[in-house]
Amino acid sequence: MIRRFLFVSLLLLGFLTILYYVSSYQQDLQANSLDGYLEFQAKEIVNKMSPEELSGQVIHVSIPGKTLDQTAEKEIEEILPGGIILFGINLGTKEEISNLNLELQKKSMEFSKLPLLISVDQEGGRVLRVRDGVTQFPGAMALGQTKNSDYAYKVGFVTSYQLRKLGLNFVFAPDLDINNNPDNPVINTRSMGSTPEMVSIAGIGYEKGARIGGAIPTIKHFPGHGDTNVDSHLGLPKIDKTLEELEKMELIPFQESIQQGAEVVMSAHIVYPKLDPDFPATLSSKILKGVLREKMGFKGVIITDAMEMDAIDKHYKDKDPGVLAILAGADILLMTSWGKTTRDMKNQILTAYKNGIFQKGERDFLKEAVYRQILLKLKHGIVYEFSSKKSESKEKLSDLEIKEIDFFQNQIAQREKNFSEIFSPNLNTEISRASIVSFPSLFDPSSVKTEETIFSVRGKEFETALEEKNIPNVNYSKIPLLVKQNKFKRIVAVTFSQLELDLVAKLAKRHSNLEVVALHYGSPFLKLNTLPNLKILFSFSPTLESKKALLYSVLERKSTIPVVDLILKGENEKTASQQP
Repeated sequence: MIRRFLFVSLLLLGFLTILYYVSSYQQDLQANSLDGYLEFQAKEIVNKMSPEELSGQVIHVSIPGKTLDQTAEKEIEEILPGGIILFGINLGTKEEISNLNLELQKKSMEFSKLPLLISVDQEGGRVLRVRDGVTQFPGAMALGQTKNSDYAYKVGFVTSYQLRKLGLNFVFAPDLDINNNPDNPVINTRSMGSTPEMVSIAGIGYEKGARIGGAIPTIKHFPGHGDTNVDSHLGLPKIDKTLEELEKMELIPFQESIQQGAEVVMSAHIVYPKLDPDFPATLSSKILKGVLREKMGFKGVIITDAMEMDAIDKHYKDKDPGVLAILAGADILLMTSWGKTTRDMKNQILTAYKNGIFQKGERDFLKEAVYRQILLKLKHGIVYEFSSKKSESKEKLSDLEIKEIDFFQNQIAQREKNFSEIFSPNLNTEISRASIVSFPSLFDPSSVKTEETIFSVRGKEFETALEEKNIPNVNYSKIPLLVKQNKFKRIVAVTFSQLELDLVAKLAKRHSNLEVVALHYGSPFLKLNTLPNLKILFSFSPTLESKKALLYSVLERKSTIPVVDLILKGENEKTASQQP
C-alpha cells in the first residue's frame, strides 16, 4: 500500500512537473513568437525599401520651428528620415509640442509609411529642452550624489513617461560618462559622478526606469567623454588610454547597463589612439564593432553624436564621415540641421550604397542598420501607435497580429498604472533636497538661527522664499556694516559663477570670526577656496526645486548634510579627496 502510494505520488509529481515545464515552455513560446513576429516585420519592411528610403532612414534631422512648415515638410519628403531631433526652438507649450509631433508623424507616414523616432535632450538640471508638460528634475550629478538608484529609476521613468505623452519617443539620456577630469568643459554636471560605481548606480537606475516609461533611453557617450578637457562640439578630443585602462574605468557603466538590457548607445567624437589611431569612436570599426559589439556583446542600436560637430566636420568632412560611421557599426547618423547639409549626407549614403560600398559578401551593412532601427520602433510600440491594425476588427487579423495589439495595449495600461504609483507632487522636492551636499566637510544646519544670520541672495526664487518667511535680504555692499554690530554669527549668500564664489571667499577671509555659507547652484568644477569658516552647499542644478532645496538646507533641514563625493578643483588644484 505504501509502495503504491509512493508510486502514485511520484507519478503525480512527475505529471505536475511536466505541466509546469509545458506551461513555462508555452509562455516562452508565446514571448518568442511575438519577438519573432516583430523581427519578421522588420525584415519584411527593410526588404521592400528602395535605396533612397534606406539612405534616408539612417539619418535623423532637425527642423527650424514649432510647426510643420514648408521647410519641415520638405525635409521629411526629400530625406525620408528615420527620426527628427527637437531643440528649444521647436518646443513651446505642451499643446504645441503634442500638435507638432502628431503632424510630423502624419507627414512621415504619408511619405515613408513609417513613423519617426522623435528625440530630445532631456537630461535634467542644466539640460532641459522641454519646459512644459515634463517635470523639471535636477540633473545627473545631483542624482548621483543621492547615491539612491530608486530615485534615479523614478526620475528616468517619470521623465520618459511624460515625454512619450507629448509624442517624444526617444530621449538622449542618461549620460554614463565618468567626470573624473574636473577640467572637462562639456560633460561636467551632466555626469552622474566621478567614479564608475556612482555613475553605474544612478545611470543604470535611470535607464531602466526610462526604458519602461515610454521614451527610449540612450546611454552616452561611448566609450566615455569624461576624462577630457576639450569640447567635441569645438574640437577633437583625445583620450590616451589602453583598452585595459578603459575597462577599469570608463567602460564599466556601459558594460553594466548593456547587461541590464540597454538598447541604444550614442558614440563619442573622441580619438582613443591606443584603440584606433586614425578615427574617433564614431567612425571607428575597431571601437564600435570590435569593442562595443564583439567584446561587450551589444546588439542594439548605435546612434552617433551630432555629425556637424567640429570634431567630425572640421577633421573628416572630406572623407565621407556618414559612410565611415555606417561601416564602423553606427545605425543612425544624427544631424542637427536641415536643408543642404542633410541632403548632402543622404547623397553621400545613397551614392555609396549604389556603388556597393556597404555590401560585403551576403551582408548589407546599410540594411542591417535600418533593420535594427525599425525593430526598435516595433518593439517600443511606435509602429503600432500609428498602425491601421488598431482600428480593424479582430476577425480580419491573424493570431500574431492580435497578440501584438494585446501586448501593446497591456503595456500602455501598465505604464499608466506605474505612473500613478511612482509619481507624486513631492517627488521632485524630495530628490532635490536629498541631492544637496557640502564642501569641504559636513554641514550641520541645526546650528543656523535666522536672527543670527545675514542673508544676501539674488534671483527671484531665492528672494521670494525669504520674503515668504519674513527674512531680510541684505544687499552685498551692506554686509560689512551689519557685521560691525556684532550680533551676527553667519553669512549666507547665493552663488553661481567663479566671480561670485570668489567674492564670498573674500567675505570669509575678511570676517574670519563668522561662518560663511555659499548656496551654489552652478558648476562645482571651479576653483574652490578651503577656508576654515567657509562652507559651500552644492545643488548641481539651476532648477526651481534645486534652488529651493538650497535654502531649505539652511532654514529648515535638521539632519547633517554629507560631504560632496566628487573629484573637484580645490585651492591650489587639490581634489575633493585631498581636502581636510
